[in-house]
Amino acid sequence: MTTDGQNSQGGGARRRGGQSRRRSSGSRRNTRSAQGPSQGNRGRSTSRPAARTPGGNENKRQQAPRPAAKPAAPSKPSPITQNLTLSAWDLARTRQGQPDSPRGQVMTLRTHQGLVASFEKERAIPDPDRSFLRVKEEARGSVLLIHGVSTGPGDLRELANFLFDSDYNVYVLRLPDYGTPGHTISEVSWESALHQARQCFQLLSRGGGRVHVVGMGFGATLALHLARSESVSSLVLLSPAIMPKASFLQRMLVRLKLHHLKFVHEMVGWNADLMEGMDKARGHVGKLRVPVYAAQCEDDDRASPLSLRFLQRKSKHKASRFQIFPSGGHAVLAAHGAEGLFKDIVNFCDG
Repeated sequence: MTTDGQNSQGGGARRRGGQSRRRSSGSRRNTRSAQGPSQGNRGRSTSRPAARTPGGNENKRQQAPRPAAKPAAPSKPSPITQNLTLSAWDLARTRQGQPDSPRGQVMTLRTHQGLVASFEKERAIPDPDRSFLRVKEEARGSVLLIHGVSTGPGDLRELANFLFDSDYNVYVLRLPDYGTPGHTISEVSWESALHQARQCFQLLSRGGGRVHVVGMGFGATLALHLARSESVSSLVLLSPAIMPKASFLQRMLVRLKLHHLKFVHEMVGWNADLMEGMDKARGHVGKLRVPVYAAQCEDDDRASPLSLRFLQRKSKHKASRFQIFPSGGHAVLAAHGAEGLFKDIVNFCDG
């Protein structure tokens, strides 16, 4: 039996419990209101839902960028190229450490010629931009010709034919990536280009004899580097690009090697790497012990004519020769080759 006081206390407790439950229910309603309608009530909500912002999750799901496509795997060389590669490898393996005989040298070079021609054909390199190699058994020497970043193998082919007719083996190499689709200018590092030039030089020198190097534009810079590490017989530098047409600030940034910083590289441009190669090549000129023939036009619009004057001032060999033409732009061979420059180059190599 309960007393009135107990009933009163129980009733008060029930009232307080009811109020507590109502407050708790109200707080839950407020919380749901602040968080938006629940999943079950979204369909029955009479209030208009807030518009989603462009950065909302829904738009992110709809406009999420597709994952980048994986780069296509390099195409497999054709059976012809594979067979030529094996043939070139066999020749190199069997003659490792031994100089080639005159006949063996011709075999090696012709095998290499077929391999390079097949490779460049598969890569759809245009004919004027392909490597050019001509050899003969009774050659009195070899000439490696290196084009620049704004010139191509085709710019040196006429000179190469003239040298071949004068009994020289000739090899006009193609710098890495030059002439490939979307690349009319090779933008590989100058060290990579130098490595390829060195491999071509060593291939020509396997048979012994004199090996001359012709460099045009930035190819002249590569030729100067090559002469520091290989037994080059002479250098022919045409429109030599060893003094860049750049501001003093740009040259100093490269000399201090600050062009490796991203923001400096963006300011100087893609040719910062080439300027580094030129800067180092200028340091080699005074140490050369081979004769140099250099020719350039006063109105050269790509390489500074100061390049030729620098070579003339720094070259030590007594047989070095220098020629300046008043006009012709950067294409010194096209402007003056047939007029006598071709013959001067052959006579210089003969000497």
